Amino acid sequence: MTGLVLPVIAGVVLLSGGVEASARRDWKPDLDTYAIWALKSPSRQKAAGVTYKVVGVFQRDKQFIGGSAVADITEQVEFEFTWPLAEGAQPRVLPNIPTKVDNLRDGSAVCPAPVLKGTYEHFDLKSIAVIGAMFGLLGERRTPDMEEYVGGGGCKGIHPVQGQVREEQLLVSVPPELLAGPVPKGQVLKQQDQGWIWTFTPLP
Repeated sequence: MTGLVLPVIAGVVLLSGGVEASARRDWKPDLDTYAIWALKSPSRQKAAGVTYKVVGVFQRDKQFIGGSAVADITEQVEFEFTWPLAEGAQPRVLPNIPTKVDNLRDGSAVCPAPVLKGTYEHFDLKSIAVIGAMFGLLGERRTPDMEEYVGGGGCKGIHPVQGQVREEQLLVSVPPELLAGPVPKGQVLKQQDQGWIWTFTPLP
């Protein structure tokens, strides 16, 4: 992406919603602008590729999930990639794990909890692009239709709230240990940022 400068060890940047908005980067999936990052060191080029399974976990105790509804959520995202990165070798998206929603309640703490007509999905990973030494994750956030109580009327009346689907983006950096050189066989790597904890586990 022309003109975009990203630090190698920037960690994970959540690009939407609340706290995440301050870390937003303007990138869109455009294959013409993506370059697969390949190491130039001869010793690294000769090394056999190692496949890593990446598991990202996000937890928040008071996440707005549409209308006045808030809940404690746990989201898990998974994908795989082979290191060193090679031209044309794209990361593989693993099946979506539904968002865990607990302690659903009204955000005002005055009325009973809204009634959800579907499921809330915090981040459903759809595709991944390699941007420099980072992974660009493109997904969706889905809020369900719901019925919520009207606080101004003594919580006696309800009204419908329409759900929505919107695009969400994450940037996940390659662990600095991999950039620094060979790591011990079987070593599990971890990094975290913006509420996400990412674990990189080498596969046999």
